[in-house]
Amino acid sequence: MITTITQFLDACYPFGYPLLACSIILLAAIFYHLFFTGSRRFLLRLAPNLQRMEDGVSSAENALREQCMCSSHPLADDVLFVLQRHESAELTSRTEARLRLRVDAERAGMATISLITNVAPMLGILGTAWGLVDIFGVFGTPEAQQGIAIGISKALYTTIFGLAIAVPGVIAQTCFERGIERRAAYINEFFTRLLALVNKA
Repeated sequence: MITTITQFLDACYPFGYPLLACSIILLAAIFYHLFFTGSRRFLLRLAPNLQRMEDGVSSAENALREQCMCSSHPLADDVLFVLQRHESAELTSRTEARLRLRVDAERAGMATISLITNVAPMLGILGTAWGLVDIFGVFGTPEAQQGIAIGISKALYTTIFGLAIAVPGVIAQTCFERGIERRAAYINEFFTRLLALVNKA
């Protein structure tokens, strides 16, 4: 009967500790991604001043500029870039290039999450095959009963462990992808409005 984590990892030998490493890396990637998801909140704080600019309030642009100068968010630099380059003929194309980089940065950690959700089940299946090799390797020997039991447990535990890592990873990946799409749409909408105002001016 397995009662501790160490016993469980030993039962999954030699795939227990690699799978444990996968689970830790997955958690780290999820928290890393969540750390980089503040763009929509930042733009929501700027939205009232953008609306005031659209309404023709003369002080709104300076207020928006001051908000961005007091912020360390990467998108603040992009807003200032737009506000400070009224005369640039390439303003729209250069802003679009900057925003592509920002939207790409919104995908922070997603490659790692995708990698782990693919690798963990494969390690689990590999552990299953390894356990089956152990089972067939002890047939006809005096210790066959014990060897078969160990092989079956290894086959099942590694599969369970691999799937237990992959399932939350797939859920997180799906939710994050949808969130990235929403934030990208909000960023594009905000800067489309801002560029329209600046080009009009």
